[in-house]
Amino acid sequence: MGSRSPHRYDIIDREFPVRLTIRADPATYEITRRWLQRHVGANNYATTPQRMWSSTRCLCVYFRSLHTATSFILGCPHIQLTGEVYEGPMR
Repeated sequence: MGSRSPHRYDIIDREFPVRLTIRADPATYEITRRWLQRHVGANNYATTPQRMWSSTRCLCVYFRSLHTATSFILGCPHIQLTGEVYEGPMR
């Protein structure tokens, strides 16, 4: 039996414990990416796409510390945090 390497998203979940879900607005994506690279550093954050139940396009931004995530929220007033409650049928 061979061993499988973990999926990239599993590695991100382990390495970056703080996750924010923001609305993925194409007009502000480049500004947000440049801010992250300049102020946080390329090795101190990660991003993954997120699809909400209402098919709103969102982006999950992962950080190593809560301090960095707070700095991101305060430093990027153009972002919009998002969240959604699942209102579908229960299992």
